[in-house]
Amino acid sequence: MSKEELKQKLMDLRLDSRGVKEVLKKRLKNYYKKRKLLQAKTKVPVGTDVFYDYLLVIDFEATCQQFNPANFKYEIIEFPIVLINTMDLTVEDEFQFYCKPVLNPKLTPFCTELTGITQAMVDKSPTFPDVLMEVEAWMSKRKVESSNFAVITDGPWDMGRFMYTQCQISSLPIPKWAQKWINIRKSYSNFYGCPRSKLTVMLDNLGMEFAGQQHSGIDDSRNIARIVMRMLEDGCELRINEQLFRRKMPDRDAGDDAEVVPVSKTDAENNSALECDSEGGCAGIPIKLAEKSIQHHCEHTAESLMKAEQLRHSSPQSTVKEIISSTDHLAASVGKISLDNSSSQVGSHASDDDIDDLLEYYKLQK
Repeated sequence: MSKEELKQKLMDLRLDSRGVKEVLKKRLKNYYKKRKLLQAKTKVPVGTDVFYDYLLVIDFEATCQQFNPANFKYEIIEFPIVLINTMDLTVEDEFQFYCKPVLNPKLTPFCTELTGITQAMVDKSPTFPDVLMEVEAWMSKRKVESSNFAVITDGPWDMGRFMYTQCQISSLPIPKWAQKWINIRKSYSNFYGCPRSKLTVMLDNLGMEFAGQQHSGIDDSRNIARIVMRMLEDGCELRINEQLFRRKMPDRDAGDDAEVVPVSKTDAENNSALECDSEGGCAGIPIKLAEKSIQHHCEHTAESLMKAEQLRHSSPQSTVKEIISSTDHLAASVGKISLDNSSSQVGSHASDDDIDDLLEYYKLQK
């Protein structure tokens, strides 16, 4: 069907007809899927996916220069949260605090122009440890911590770089809730079948416009929240898909994105995503084994990556198991797919999205 035909069909069904062709096609497909389940007298989920009670959209703003030098220590200067109640798809509350940086207390003109955050705004604000206490108090007041909730970010950087580096600077443990999250770019791309894109492109694909000031943490979070609610309305099942792996490689700096590893949907639903311990390792993976495995495969992944990509492009009929078999050692090292001591156990739940995550992880290490 053409885009115009899809739009007309959605309008006939009194459904939202905004968005690019991939979005419209997914929306219509989800409608027919629900109708088919009803006809088969199969229990159909009522409304949207409510695996999580709450979703916390977070988009930090951090200190920056026009050209950040190597090993630049980012400090969080805006901590915004938009709280989504999945039961009724409403924004239940918002949280926003500015933070006073300590390593680089004077903001650059570039940072102020980019974020709209002035020197006066951060000078009168508390430092990050105090703001984090405010966050915890707010979450407790909203009874978020006693519910099933997940953090949502636009990419891996907010937790994998900014939160990670800031907690090191402030000599604080990384909050448990910040160690794993939903990367909305990845979920959006997988659900609608389109390339991973920045926030404004995702909005445009859905027929929406950015509201507010770009690179304002609270405005970015509000717009991400709009995307999240639209995806849930379209039938997306959002699950944690990334987490921190805190065991450092010798040549990596504190803020390197290689600290982020993928989480499968099955592990997310079973709440078996790895948790960082106090020594920087991850539960379920011996520290030395994990470090050795990742170092080994970072040096010997070119052939496996090439094989996996060749299988994907040269033979559409290649099974997921065949592709995973070429990368299962890395999967074992990051806990992506279960392995026992004798042979690989490629899970039947593995999907093309899992393969994309593995290939992406390889590329992060190169």
